Amino acid sequence: MKQDTDTSLEGQNIRSLQAMLAWRLGGVLVLSMLLVIVTLAGYFWTALDDLDDASLQIQAQQISRSLSNSGGRVNLNLPDALTSAYRDAGDGFLYAIKDSAGKITIASSEKARQLIAPVSPSQDLPFFFRLPNPRGGASPYYSLAIALSEFPGHVLYVAQGQIHRDVYYDTIITEFVEHIGWILPIILLLALTIAIWTIRTSLAPLMAISARASHIGPRNIDIRLPLDNVPKEIRPLVEAINEALARLEQGFTLQRQFTANAAHELRTPLAILNARLDELDNSETAASLAVDIQRMNRLVDQLLKVSRLDAEDLSVAKDVDLNDVAAETVGYLAPLAITNDINLSLTANEAPVMVRGSYGALGDALRNLIENAIEHSPKGGEIVVEVTAEGNIAVRDQGKGIPEEDRENIFHRFWRGPDRSESGSGLGLAIVSETAKVHGGTITFANNQDGGASFTLSLPLAPK
Repeated sequence: MKQDTDTSLEGQNIRSLQAMLAWRLGGVLVLSMLLVIVTLAGYFWTALDDLDDASLQIQAQQISRSLSNSGGRVNLNLPDALTSAYRDAGDGFLYAIKDSAGKITIASSEKARQLIAPVSPSQDLPFFFRLPNPRGGASPYYSLAIALSEFPGHVLYVAQGQIHRDVYYDTIITEFVEHIGWILPIILLLALTIAIWTIRTSLAPLMAISARASHIGPRNIDIRLPLDNVPKEIRPLVEAINEALARLEQGFTLQRQFTANAAHELRTPLAILNARLDELDNSETAASLAVDIQRMNRLVDQLLKVSRLDAEDLSVAKDVDLNDVAAETVGYLAPLAITNDINLSLTANEAPVMVRGSYGALGDALRNLIENAIEHSPKGGEIVVEVTAEGNIAVRDQGKGIPEEDRENIFHRFWRGPDRSESGSGLGLAIVSETAKVHGGTITFANNQDGGASFTLSLPLAPK
């Protein structure tokens, strides 16, 4: 069930707080930049309208200054340059003058007459308006009508086509891109960089807390999370975690003390029982009690070892040769193997295999592995202990192997499989696992192809 839960969690798209904040802040910056662009676009369109208005007003002023009265008749004498400009522009620029009767008396072209003829002068002059393009489409003429004060009742019309507005547009855009537009991506990139740096700097205390928390374990539960530079919103959480760690440390300490004290207290009555058994006759009952007392002594020894491992301090550890540990342990258990009709052998490494740790704790771990192998090996079976140059001690037997349903539990304290003997306490492999962790190593197992199981204790080599 736990495995299924872990698998489902791995399938989820879980993002870090840093990434989430970066994406959200980046989105805000992008939206802000888009808002700026939209605002600038609106400003450009307003500027275009202003340019159109200014252009029409200038044209109207130039034409008005070129008008004269000849015998009550209005004449237009444009400068040559202005005449050429209107001629070269074709129908891009238009002008026309209506008299008091609404009749066009002067026009720049026939098209100007056609477009302006239907226009009724407004009572409020001047006024800006649009003339439709006779060719259709969405390209109107922008127009201005003004009253000619020197010629009562006369109205001057000037107009310019969409093409000139496009010229303005292109000019403004070009100027913007050349002088300002290229800066926008740089500003956006700089803003994103500053945002990411700000997020990382702000989250640095949390990263420090996370790094510190990763070192908390059963043997160093005295570690506390730092409170330096912690945001005030997070500080109560960190303080609550430290308080919980303090309570856990107290609980672990009491647990270790209880285990050690209980084991020590049990040794005395067990010794008394052994002494009293010696006084009894060699009966079948006395022999059975002796076996039970031996099993209880074994359990007490293992409890004491577990207690020492929970508080093991490797700061005073020494360099240990795994060859020596294996040779001594195999020699110690050889009589037990012979009694059970099992061939126990050792394949040592040619050169010393030095690791940093406790000689006694490593010997106890290997002893538990070999005793477990003896317990599960058939009569006439073979157990091989091998030391490798990489810092490994392997124990291979010819037993039944590890059943699939037992593999998750074999290193748990006090766990016993359904086929375990009554003499087992369920602490042997747990002691091996704890010993490996204390020494910064691992314990792994696998079923052999030809039957039986292999346990491998892997330890980091001591620095040379």
